Amino acid sequence: MKRAVLGIFTFATLAFALPAAVEDLSGWQDAKWGMTPDEVQKVLSAPTSVTDLAKVCGENCKEGAGLQLDDYEVNGQHFLVRFWFTKPETHLHTVSMYAKQPDKSGENAGFGKMKEYLAKLYGSPKSTDLNRGYFRVKWVLSSTDITLYSDAATKMSVIYEERPKKQSGGS
Repeated sequence: MKRAVLGIFTFATLAFALPAAVEDLSGWQDAKWGMTPDEVQKVLSAPTSVTDLAKVCGENCKEGAGLQLDDYEVNGQHFLVRFWFTKPETHLHTVSMYAKQPDKSGENAGFGKMKEYLAKLYGSPKSTDLNRGYFRVKWVLSSTDITLYSDAATKMSVIYEERPKKQSGGS
């Protein structure tokens, strides 16, 4: 009897500990907010290349540096992944994933599949809305915002952004 109670207690503890682990998400995969480009390259299991910021975000780019992972598969879908670093200190603050194989069926099954996948990982989204023709589904964790974008036709992206640190004191 004691073993059964202990087993149930252990299982219950683990079950309740899982959502708390999601709240500690502080980056994307093994790349954590605040890492330098060299540190990010060391922790990733796939090779990255340096992103040409002038081509990607223009002359007035607010980013300090960028890395790119050309093909990353998640939930059966392939993405181009970009790692964005702050200016001037070059610390990781955003990871953007762009679907490489758009859903040409017109049903946008990829969007629904990705939304379901992210909900399994992070729970119910905090908000869902339509903004300038794009569906926007957002999860808010303690140190990371995750936003799924889709035009409901052929484009889809997932953005992981570092949340601003809470200011100490009032307000």
